[in-house]
Amino acid sequence: MGISARIVKRIITLLIVTLGVVTLSFCLQIFTGTDPAEMLVRKTTLFATEEQIQAMRVELGLDGTLSEQYADYIKGLLTGDLGISITNRKPVIDNIRNALPVTCMLVIMSMLWVAILTVLISAFSVIWKDKAFDHATRVICIIGICVPSFWLALILLIAFAVEIPIFSVISDGSIKSLILPSISIAIPIACISIRVLRAAVINELKSDYVTYAKARGFSTSKIVYGEVLRNAFPSAITLFAQYCASVFGTSALIETVFSIQGLGYYLTEACESMDVYGISGVVLICAILFVLFNTAADIFSGIICPAYRRKRV
Repeated sequence: MGISARIVKRIITLLIVTLGVVTLSFCLQIFTGTDPAEMLVRKTTLFATEEQIQAMRVELGLDGTLSEQYADYIKGLLTGDLGISITNRKPVIDNIRNALPVTCMLVIMSMLWVAILTVLISAFSVIWKDKAFDHATRVICIIGICVPSFWLALILLIAFAVEIPIFSVISDGSIKSLILPSISIAIPIACISIRVLRAAVINELKSDYVTYAKARGFSTSKIVYGEVLRNAFPSAITLFAQYCASVFGTSALIETVFSIQGLGYYLTEACESMDVYGISGVVLICAILFVLFNTAADIFSGIICPAYRRKRV
């Protein structure tokens, strides 16, 4: 199977999974037991009448059959309509559009830290396998995996914003203000990724081509950086993509600690207000991003590593 056929296959799979995600998001709105029309009316009217609630149901299209509501939901998605937020009575898509840029910057910075730390430390751990650096890295990674990111965020905030006021306590949206939260998110992910990539590299070093390269006199560092890392990358890339997508929805605690008005912060507000449209909108965006990142990781792994491509055929 050629690479173009594999990409087409991945895209078809992506479309099918996306349709499933959209359907689950619709079910989240319908079967939560919360009436969005009643919540919206009672948000603005203290003594809401049944007539007002029914009129809001008609306005929101909740008076139709299940199939009609699903068709309206799909039409709304195609036009960018995710409903009206109960939290502030603004379109959900506008709330997400306002919150997404800062979260994107936070995710990009976090994943840059993860990529740099993972590649460098994993390579050095393999080169100095079973030596002091490798043992120290193992201990640090185990501690880093166990440490909750929000607790690490509080420690960094106290240390570098209160005791040593290098950074601001409240985020102002600048790159500098995102350094501490991005490190808080990156360290636990990097610790996991380092262990995964190190194991993949060590397993790859047992391959025949590595034995041949050593017999020709190539140094361990040249073998690791030249071929082994590229062939060991698929597992790390898949993990990286999954975390990259999940951070969009799981950054709520970090954004709350640093007062960042991002997507996770908006999701927290929506949950507190029982905002069904806000919750399902954020979940839908995060789920689609998760599917997109995993598909991209699968395609990218096949491009950089022919052996992985053959396994996936």
